[in-house]
Amino acid sequence: MQEHQKIVIIGAGQGGLGVSYYLSKAGLSHLILDRGDIANSWKENRWDSFCLVTPNWTLNFPGKPYAGTDPDGFMKRDDFVRYMSDWAASFNAPVRKYTNVHEVSLTNPGFLIKTDRGDITAEILVVATATHQRPKIPDIAIKIPKNINQLHADQYKNTSELNDGGVLVVGSGQTGCQVVEDLVRDGRDTYLCVGRTGRLPRRYRGRDAISWQKEMNLLDRTPDMLGDLSLRFRPDPHCSGRDGGQTLSLHNFNRAGVKLLGRLEDATQTDLIFGNSIKSDIKYSDDFASDFRKNIDAYIIKTNIDAPLSCANDFEGEQQVGDPSIKAIEKLDFKLAGINTIIWATGFQYDFSWIEAKVTDQMGYPVTDKGYAGIEGLYFNGLNWMTKRKSGILYGFDEDSVEVSNQIISLVNGSSQYDLNSRDKVGENRCM
Repeated sequence: MQEHQKIVIIGAGQGGLGVSYYLSKAGLSHLILDRGDIANSWKENRWDSFCLVTPNWTLNFPGKPYAGTDPDGFMKRDDFVRYMSDWAASFNAPVRKYTNVHEVSLTNPGFLIKTDRGDITAEILVVATATHQRPKIPDIAIKIPKNINQLHADQYKNTSELNDGGVLVVGSGQTGCQVVEDLVRDGRDTYLCVGRTGRLPRRYRGRDAISWQKEMNLLDRTPDMLGDLSLRFRPDPHCSGRDGGQTLSLHNFNRAGVKLLGRLEDATQTDLIFGNSIKSDIKYSDDFASDFRKNIDAYIIKTNIDAPLSCANDFEGEQQVGDPSIKAIEKLDFKLAGINTIIWATGFQYDFSWIEAKVTDQMGYPVTDKGYAGIEGLYFNGLNWMTKRKSGILYGFDEDSVEVSNQIISLVNGSSQYDLNSRDKVGENRCM
């Protein structure tokens, strides 16, 4: 007999567990499916020294807000996985682990969910697989000599697992620069292909960058405020939460001996070929940080906030007099450079083609109204920029979880169970 569930959630990350929390509080039976374990991507696809980039105070998980002694610190990978697992256990999240969903189709009404452990029918479905689903590796990779070890950043764990010799990191977004930070600390001979990504100063005028973003409502920006919807997927500006939080800077990397290169454009069996935009891309990173600080300065003046004046530490990672000039290199010989490993920090791609329903835009990205996909019973959660800038980060998933859960509760019971401002009190239906 085919298994039937009233409500199925695909994904046991924060987006799926957030909806599960509120459905559990409302007494609605449901099942969560995940291809791995709880918090699987945090556990399996982060390196050993990884720390959260957002401060601990942003962990406003429903029923388990951060209550430790270091709200301005940055939780380590294993501590965060434990935090999420404990949270899921606190409300007995009904997770069926190691179940891979490979197709969803409409049954009118309801859904047929095909998995590697059998088919399941459901009346309501929540897709919480997030945006970053599959590692993205450029086609150039197939031209790389076989003796060069290649891995995506989500496979990187620590330097001891890499080949001896030099390491080339391709991609200077948040992940790429954090991996370079790890390599530099271990004294590895490191090369970095620089792309057009911003730099976020870790702290400025007495506050963490995330605190300023929250204060200035930058995390509440909505997709319609973007001039181009493709900006939803641009790389996060580089920054680090390691050792209490650090500003990651291409200039600091340069001074530490990292060889900065342009964008990787081609490869042969002997050479790597680079573009010549490195100076303009580094300038973009500098301008990004400068504009961020200027916006904070203007906000402080406009709102008359009592904030300390800027100091030398606020400009950590800036270009300084005496920096060696950075020259565009057109070609690099693998052997002469001693490069034996390439780490592709080239991001991820999303794929929702396994859902046999018209729910995406021209970019293949789900279109929703506060998570509702326009098909009765079908919802999304945890997507980057789903409702606001903060939707895809730890600080914002709870707000979206409430919205999605309210719609489901309303659909099942005809009334809403939770209010955004008072989560354990009955409120008006806000979503349907």
